[in-house]
Amino acid sequence: MEIRGLGYPAIIVGDMDRSLEFYQRAFGMRLLYVEPNRDDEESVQALLHAGNDSYVLLVGPKDPNLKLAEASLGVSSMQYLALSVSGAVMDRAFYELANAGVSASEEIRRGYERLVFLEDPSGVLIILSAWATEPPAGMSRAEVLEQANRLREAQGSPFVEDAHVRQAIEELSSG
Repeated sequence: MEIRGLGYPAIIVGDMDRSLEFYQRAFGMRLLYVEPNRDDEESVQALLHAGNDSYVLLVGPKDPNLKLAEASLGVSSMQYLALSVSGAVMDRAFYELANAGVSASEEIRRGYERLVFLEDPSGVLIILSAWATEPPAGMSRAEVLEQANRLREAQGSPFVEDAHVRQAIEELSSG
């Protein structure tokens, strides 16, 4: 299976505002979007561009006074690691993993991503991630996500969806 690279680590944080400020100030990462966490209504997730085609996803509480956990394993740790694959690899991922004796979920579509979930032998959650709509070669994924987020906000949508990505690609291609 051909992996394009690391998609993003999903890091659990205790205070989203402080964490965003840290990653932006310390490393110059650019915030691409903040949206509700689809799996936990009390938390949000923020995607930061770390350069080239690398990203960091922060997952934390909406309210900084809300504690995800009190000094326990899991806080300030990685929730999962996303590995980036092409759409063509994603089309075959479930079957290739099954043939290799690796248990994985079938493909799940969430927002603009196609996902397959599995665990490594130590129990680390791994996600294979491909975009539902791939940007043309040479188009910056970070710019596509920034434009998709502007479209999402203008439409009042809670999440960056594939329709936003498709429209962003169209606008960036023509502009």
